[in-house]
Amino acid sequence: MCEKEAQENGNHLDKLVRKTVKKKKTIAEGTIMSSSSEEAKHRQVEKQVGQWDIYARLMPTVFLLISMGLIWCGLIDFDQAFWLGLGLFSVTAVTWWFWTIFTIRLLVRTLSRASKNLEEVKHEFKRIHKEVKALRDENE
Repeated sequence: MCEKEAQENGNHLDKLVRKTVKKKKTIAEGTIMSSSSEEAKHRQVEKQVGQWDIYARLMPTVFLLISMGLIWCGLIDFDQAFWLGLGLFSVTAVTWWFWTIFTIRLLVRTLSRASKNLEEVKHEFKRIHKEVKALRDENE
């Protein structure tokens, strides 16, 4: 009789583990499906970071060289170059600010989804642990 109960408990445990693994596999597959679009977004953000880096390194130098050349040729004076530089700086700062806000929002959403999925896995493991412990206690 004990052997039969142990076998039934083992079968129950096997079914429970298979069910949990199947559920986690489904969650993982869903995560993989959604992560491909997220991965594309992350690649896009990385590309944009590189573009901002290049822009931040090159544009001030290019602006100064062009401004100096135009001032030297007498096409504009120093005041006009200053106001042009101030306007371009303002447009760059506002554009960068909105881009930063968008990127932070993407990061927060990604971290939130990851945290939620980890919480689900944690609760499933706790539930399995309790059931396995209960089955062991029944067998002893």
